[in-house]
Amino acid sequence: MTPQRILYVCGGRNFRSAAPGQKIGGVVACWRKSGHDVMLVCGGDILGADVAVPSYGAQEIHTKWYRRISALQPLVRSVSEYRDIVHDRLLLKHLETVASQWAPTLVWERSSRLHGAGLFLAKRIGIPCVLEWKDHLIPYKVSAFRRRAEQLESFKNATADGIVVESGVLRDNLAREGVPPEKILVAHNAVDADVFVRDARHRVEQRKALGVGDDEVLVGYLGSYAFYHDAVRLVLSAGILRGCGIRGIRVLMVGGGEEYPRCRAAAEQMGLLGSQIIMLPGVPAREVPALLSSLDVAVLPGSTDIICPIKILEYMSAELPTLAPDYPCNREVIRDGDTGMLFPPKDEHALADRIRVLAGDTALRQRLGLRAREEVIGRYTWKKTWGAALDEMLRRNGCLPPERDRLCAG
Repeated sequence: MTPQRILYVCGGRNFRSAAPGQKIGGVVACWRKSGHDVMLVCGGDILGADVAVPSYGAQEIHTKWYRRISALQPLVRSVSEYRDIVHDRLLLKHLETVASQWAPTLVWERSSRLHGAGLFLAKRIGIPCVLEWKDHLIPYKVSAFRRRAEQLESFKNATADGIVVESGVLRDNLAREGVPPEKILVAHNAVDADVFVRDARHRVEQRKALGVGDDEVLVGYLGSYAFYHDAVRLVLSAGILRGCGIRGIRVLMVGGGEEYPRCRAAAEQMGLLGSQIIMLPGVPAREVPALLSSLDVAVLPGSTDIICPIKILEYMSAELPTLAPDYPCNREVIRDGDTGMLFPPKDEHALADRIRVLAGDTALRQRLGLRAREEVIGRYTWKKTWGAALDEMLRRNGCLPPERDRLCAG
């Protein structure tokens, strides 16, 4: 393999290269391990060290007073959009300086609202640009720069030399908008299977610290309380299980975010908090594998209907029987009854029933968990998803010889 210089641009103002998060960090580590020279430039890098950049899902974002007044939201969005526009211009100047000193082979840009500095740079200096397309990014209807944002997204989709998406659902959405399917490559989310490994010692230590007995089934959710993760559904299902007289099941919920107050209030109102439901604040990423080892069942109460999130792969890698909403994007990763179980979205009764079945069948839990890890190792490591996607995009753009194995686009 011929090493290449990859300029990875994550332009959003809330990204920092010093703390890129699980997804971006996993991608960069994979590419570097493959021998490429990768420079990560994040939008927050150019704001200065003294500027506070909130992390994704941070609780403080959702408690600001102006976010709680619906009439102010068009103004709030418009101000945010204007800041994005100004920021993207500054980012382009920064990237021009970087490119003049470093000479990248290819620009890979993670799509962010009203950001296109990576694409603009690539076109100016005559190198390929790959767009990592997330979603439409503009879910609201009223703001000053909404039309401009939509036009920029269309321009990026048409101009990028290749587009990488995280699901077949996103690929099909783009194709319906007129993007040629052959331009789009699917690279599902992935996990470091050497890190997310079930550990018996951690299981004993963590359950002791949590006060969970060996004879209890511990069901867990680790992640943000974003609205689309529908964490309250797990609280409601725990209440249903108790109402049915089912004992011996505990629920662990770890994280923070917009919906946290609602979930905690529901658990308290139902008399579940502290007895049946344990709620802990978010933990550093390095502590997640040990916590997963304490679980018997992992749950994703809700998700978007466009991308199967990384936490599903983390659960599966840790040999956990995993429950997830039955969306097409999740069916791309989980085979119901084989590598996990699916339930109808927003249906706490169905979720409670799946938990009851798994809690009562140790052999089923073990079988699903083992098959899940086998699936991860076979298909969902970073090398087999995003590593292969980079190689394919480099080949398509003439940066690697064509005789190497090809990756099917979807």
